[in-house]
Amino acid sequence: MNTVLVTGVTGNIGSHVLFELLFDLYSKNEEAAIYVLIRKQPTKSAKQRLLDEVFTEQLIPQKIAPFYKEYLEKYIHVIEGEINNFTLPADAGNNITVYHLAASVNLSNTEKAKNEIAHVNYINTQAFFEVIKSRTKKLVFVSTAFSRGEIEGEITDDYHSATDFDFRNFYEAYKMKVEKLVLQIAKENDFSCTIARPSVVSGRLIDYPKFVSSRYIVFYSIGEFFKKMKKLYPDLGKIRMALNIDGGLNIVPVDYVAKGIIRAAGIKEEQLNITLTQNVPTQYIITNILQKCGVEIELVAEEPKNKTTIEKLFYKTIGSQLVKYSTSKKHYFESKLIRKILADIEEPNMLDSFSEVYNFAHNINFDNTNIKLEPSNL
Repeated sequence: MNTVLVTGVTGNIGSHVLFELLFDLYSKNEEAAIYVLIRKQPTKSAKQRLLDEVFTEQLIPQKIAPFYKEYLEKYIHVIEGEINNFTLPADAGNNITVYHLAASVNLSNTEKAKNEIAHVNYINTQAFFEVIKSRTKKLVFVSTAFSRGEIEGEITDDYHSATDFDFRNFYEAYKMKVEKLVLQIAKENDFSCTIARPSVVSGRLIDYPKFVSSRYIVFYSIGEFFKKMKKLYPDLGKIRMALNIDGGLNIVPVDYVAKGIIRAAGIKEEQLNITLTQNVPTQYIITNILQKCGVEIELVAEEPKNKTTIEKLFYKTIGSQLVKYSTSKKHYFESKLIRKILADIEEPNMLDSFSEVYNFAHNINFDNTNIKLEPSNL
């Protein structure tokens, strides 16, 4: 029986990795011991967080709905602890497949953000591997496709041969630093390791119910901001949005990402970008979002200097983190390896689906509790 350890299961990608693991067991008629490391909260145990944040009626894919309760009891074991402070049970053995997803996603460039990223994503990761390094068979370490930093043109899976890094924030810089750290730890302890790098993650496009995500962030945050502003200030006027008119964003549905991460456990390659072969033009993304919000926009090449009150608020908050991506150089991901390992799954067309993906979140006010459940979804 296989033994698996997953961190970060209360996150968007992590929850879907867990869903995929359960579906794999069911479809292959196999058994496994799946350990999930979850931090408790002041008023909530780790087990309760698993139930409340992962196995919610709104989020559960239809494909696991008939059996997930049984499998939850039989195969999932909750470890309550922190990444840098937990005990892995002795009966988990020494032949574990580890999916490490727990991380902080803070795109700010403040000193506070740097300290948070350094502590959570680097120092705590070192402590985590002190516990599991001698008991690991295979590690899938989930990083980000943006750990390459700003780059123009084709982006291949091989980041580690590069020497010319231009990081946009501490998050990218420390992701690259920790990638190299875990590969070194894997080499020293003789276990296989694959760095899996998803790009920007959206709601589902393969599994039903479609479009659902446990969190609506990054591009969704732009819509959430302007939807609120339009309600508060109906006459907010034209908004100048900074972007590269030729640029694009690689947006990947979370269920496609999760399938790629699961299959990464079976490959020998050390680096895998979980990206689509086609970007969505940044101009198309911004225009669709703000039109849905009922906001008039003007596309500009750089952040405006003489800002309106609403523009000041945007560029001080959401914009301060995202403008470096909307104004990025034109690039595209090679995506050959991910298409090879997911050859049996049709690649989602995010360009054709983007409006539906965003509008779903907009219509539920970016809150899954607003989803109207139907009997077929339960």
